[in-house]
Amino acid sequence: MNITLGLDLGQQRDYSALVVTERVHRFVPGPTAEGSFNARRGDEAWEDAYMVRHTQRWRLGTPYTAVIDDVAELMRRPDLDSSLLVFDRTDVGGAVADLVDKVWREGRMWRGERPYGSAGCTPRGITFTAGFAAHGAAEGYLFDETAHKGDVIRRMTMLLSGARLTLPPGLPNGPQLEKELRAYTIKQHKKTGNEYTEAKRESDHDDMVIALALSVWIKNFYGPEPRYIDAQTSELREKPEGTRVYTAAT
Repeated sequence: MNITLGLDLGQQRDYSALVVTERVHRFVPGPTAEGSFNARRGDEAWEDAYMVRHTQRWRLGTPYTAVIDDVAELMRRPDLDSSLLVFDRTDVGGAVADLVDKVWREGRMWRGERPYGSAGCTPRGITFTAGFAAHGAAEGYLFDETAHKGDVIRRMTMLLSGARLTLPPGLPNGPQLEKELRAYTIKQHKKTGNEYTEAKRESDHDDMVIALALSVWIKNFYGPEPRYIDAQTSELREKPEGTRVYTAAT
């Protein structure tokens, strides 16, 4: 499976939260598209979609060391092999990022031998900057270290509105995630006219929203070939061995 973990590390009054998503492929009907697996680069008959596989929220005040240990243990599960961790390092400082890197280098975030293409699987710490990029960023890139927070949220919103990001029923912490999504909004500054993102009220938490957005911001190209959604049964299936499907950039 092609898995990315989004981790929002909370401060004293905020929760730490984790959302795990699987990138899959789905067929997009078109006048000449047949849903075959012999797609060439630039062929948009297939597109990326994302399914939330796991959510987790720690108690207030949980030390970062405990959170990272829990994440490392989760990443050693067989079904999360070659997964990519993307975390928000904006307010936690370099020491926490160094701790994540240390746990990775000790081999506590993978099973068995060092994963293939392991440089790409190295955890990615993202520092948020305010607002949106001048021309809009559709998605992040593997070695980005900064991102406009508005772009990250907008990508998640785009995927949700296009039914390309799904939350299965019965998901642990699913109701909390849905509550945060309803409470999140894009606002416009009265004086400058600039757009920015935040929860509607100060009392609303957004930790799970940020974790979800991080999990779909950067594609994990170093995992196995994504599974695909069977157009007739809606079931997830493995592609034939040796198949490589290319999708549009977004």
